[in-house]
Amino acid sequence: MAEDNKCTVQGSLRSVIEEAEKLEQYDEQVLRRFIRLQVQNVDLNTWVYLGPSGDYVLVPGLFCSCNDFTIRVIGKREKCYCKHLVEQVVSERKKLYKTVNLESFEEYVKILNEIFTQNLTSTLRRRLYSR
Repeated sequence: MAEDNKCTVQGSLRSVIEEAEKLEQYDEQVLRRFIRLQVQNVDLNTWVYLGPSGDYVLVPGLFCSCNDFTIRVIGKREKCYCKHLVEQVVSERKKLYKTVNLESFEEYVKILNEIFTQNLTSTLRRRLYSR
């Protein structure tokens, strides 16, 4: 981690954006796994990554619930971001993500609770894939 770019909110966000701009090759299938959550058309700036082995909550440029972020960013302070934060920026810029409008704040909380406790959100997956 560069000494002049410590993991402040602004430094981390800047680093994520710079890394996203450098990313020339990306897996479009991975970028389509990002979901932007809205509650009654209010953007809470909360995203979900629906991964093959688990789901993660993201706040762009600031937080990801993946193990890499928890261990290497928060715990060991080896870096300022994880790959999901970078891929989220690319997904948003390329418009490859989906937006899900939730009916209530309770549904929003239920989805986040499922991810934090079970590492998987069956509620969000049902909404996306049961049509």
